[in-house]
Amino acid sequence: MTARKRVENLQDLGGSISALSGGDLLKRFDSDVRDFASASPNVIIDDVQQGPGGVAAIYIRGIGVADVEKSVDPAVGVVFDDIYLGQSAGSLMKAIDLDRVEVLRGPQGTLFGRNATGGVISLSRSRPTQELTGKARLTYERFHTIKAEGVVSFGVTENVAVKFTGAYESTDGYMYNRTQHRRGQKSDFGALGTQVLFTPTDALELSVSYDYQKTRQDAPVSLAVLRPTDYFCTGFGQCSPAPGVPTSGDRYTSLGNGPINKDAFFEMNMAIGKAKYDLGNDYEVQYILGYLKTKEGATQDWDGTPLTLYQTDRPARWRQTTNEVRLSKGGTGPLTFVLGGYLWDSRYTINLKNYIGLAATPLLTSSQEVTQSTKSYAGYFEGDYRITDKLKLTVGARYTHDRKTSIVNDGAINIYGTTEEVDPILTIQPSLAGGSILMAAPVKASWSKFTPKVSLSYNWTSDVMTYALWSRGYRGGGFNGRPATLSAATIPYNPETLDNYELGFKSEFLDRRLRLNGAVYMMKYKDMQQDLDVPAPGSSTGRENRTINAAKADLKGFELDLTAKPFDALTLNGNVGYLDAKYKSFFGDIYSTGTAIDASFLKIRRAPKWTWNIGATYEQDVGPGTFWISGSVHYMGAHEVTFLNNPNIKNGGQYLADASISYRVNKTTVSVFGKNLANEDGWSVGYDVQGVWSYAAPRPPRTWGVAVTQTF
Repeated sequence: MTARKRVENLQDLGGSISALSGGDLLKRFDSDVRDFASASPNVIIDDVQQGPGGVAAIYIRGIGVADVEKSVDPAVGVVFDDIYLGQSAGSLMKAIDLDRVEVLRGPQGTLFGRNATGGVISLSRSRPTQELTGKARLTYERFHTIKAEGVVSFGVTENVAVKFTGAYESTDGYMYNRTQHRRGQKSDFGALGTQVLFTPTDALELSVSYDYQKTRQDAPVSLAVLRPTDYFCTGFGQCSPAPGVPTSGDRYTSLGNGPINKDAFFEMNMAIGKAKYDLGNDYEVQYILGYLKTKEGATQDWDGTPLTLYQTDRPARWRQTTNEVRLSKGGTGPLTFVLGGYLWDSRYTINLKNYIGLAATPLLTSSQEVTQSTKSYAGYFEGDYRITDKLKLTVGARYTHDRKTSIVNDGAINIYGTTEEVDPILTIQPSLAGGSILMAAPVKASWSKFTPKVSLSYNWTSDVMTYALWSRGYRGGGFNGRPATLSAATIPYNPETLDNYELGFKSEFLDRRLRLNGAVYMMKYKDMQQDLDVPAPGSSTGRENRTINAAKADLKGFELDLTAKPFDALTLNGNVGYLDAKYKSFFGDIYSTGTAIDASFLKIRRAPKWTWNIGATYEQDVGPGTFWISGSVHYMGAHEVTFLNNPNIKNGGQYLADASISYRVNKTTVSVFGKNLANEDGWSVGYDVQGVWSYAAPRPPRTWGVAVTQTF
């Protein structure tokens, strides 16, 4: 594994990590990052369907973010070929050409820095090869879903190898729109990529890669889930037929009147350059340059009703550049380490337009442009020192400095087709609608943080190791990305920090046919960031999104991870996680009454007490080829989906069952598979607009498909 930015054995690392190898991935039918949740305990991954391209809600040990706004930094880092993805949109990377997946649980503040308080999901792709190699897979699934993907690699000269990847996916979607009498979640996805590997000498290695992806789709679907007292019910008659039931009466039927002609899009360009030089004596220096640019747009119906009550147009642009230099020392000596420096530069702009029909008078349209930029630099070190052959000390530290700038521009409001303009100065002025228009000059804030790590591990035998770990995570502060008042636009929220105390073990038995790893942990949160919708009287929309800081929270539990091979034909795997997550001190104006209350009674979102997974693969030579059958059940316990614990958008326990049957002759494999066979319809997103309405969306229903895979 390479989770610590150098090659090492997972069983030698004093920390909680689960991994899938290239061989494991070849036998799975993963669509994107969501499918990796079952590989690790205490992990939930959903598409919150709040924007095009897949908006990730990744929670590890109850820590994560479920908001589309790019102003909200992720709490779990997704790292793609050594490049950290700084936004939730687009983080549900497709499972194309993946060679290794690693899930690191707990704060990773030393090596990965800011915004890895919950952990890291690291995705690594295959390297170009000198010999001709490749893989192609063609898949047909339910809902007229067609997927084609391929990768080919070969040598151009003895020192140059290239790799090409491509993928296409088209689906009619699993939602039906009863208002418009047609399917309502169609999408087309295409991707092209190339990588060149140049090794001019034995010591020097250079590589450059470029990837382009584009998705065209219907805007994600929202279902209205209303209480009898909500305004959309009392004022417009859009009421849920029963508690927890959407207004349509079915979780896979929508009533929205928004456009469903695949005019939403998400476009990504990514370039990665790497240079690695072997200095000799087990020393190596590496430079990594990453560039990511995305562009997106969607006119989305959030109210989920046949009326135009609240819809938005959200074109947005994102750009990030990263520079990283590492010096590492490997080998078998008593000291191994990695020492590095990191620079981050990002900027995004969103041009938000709201279409609001809440009054009896005609449609009100308001617009807002938000531009935010972040500059960050960090230096880090993590090293192992073997005090004796059995005892190893790990010490790490990182210093991070962040600086953020935000500009909010509410320039115009339109009523009955008439536009009122105001000058771009820092002021609030009344609008024709009786609300307000916010014009904000740039505001800036900066934060610095030191995040240490100390671990001590002891090898009782060559196959049994125990460890004790303390580590700290940090997520930077910031500015609200969808403000409606001057204070929300100009007053930053605070960073959050997390201290993790962990005791664990790694073990292998029966000639490495049985592997059992486990840990108990206690994590203590300070200034935990939470996002919520609150009323904003006097503003043009009457609402705003705010990030607030909950003072303290404790998260504790245990995890076990098992892999067993009782005999050559059978492989068993499983994991179990227990989590007790509670606010310890939380005073805040959560109901926007102007008075802070003790909110520690709330349950933390996406933090089920129990998660577990059990799976098996039986493989046997049959006739001219090899046959195998695989199955797994992934359980997620009951958990809250919304910040305010709306009982109508709460998930009970869910059993996600997958199975597949495959037969391979030479290098051709034919597979039949099913996913979510129990047809669990739990909510993947839920959001409260206090007193007005709530919206939600379900996870994909039962599906099945046929795949043909060709390797060479």
